[in-house]
Amino acid sequence: MTRNLLTPRERECADLLSTGMSNKEIGKKLGVSPSTVRCHLRSVYARLRVRNRVAAAILLQRQGV
Repeated sequence: MTRNLLTPRERECADLLSTGMSNKEIGKKLGVSPSTVRCHLRSVYARLRVRNRVAAAILLQRQGV
C-alpha cells in the first residue's frame, strides 16, 4: 500500500494535501513553515513516483488513503 512508503510526517502532509489544503494551510495546521511542508511533499512525490500535488492526491484518493 502506498501509505506504507511514507514517514509519519509525510503521511500527515499527504493526508492534508489530499483534502485540498495549500502548503501554507498544511504548515499552519502542523505548526511548521510552508517551506518545511514543501520539503516533505517533495519526498512524498519521490516516494510515490509522481510529479506534482495533483498526481499525488489522485493516487492517494484512489488507494483510499
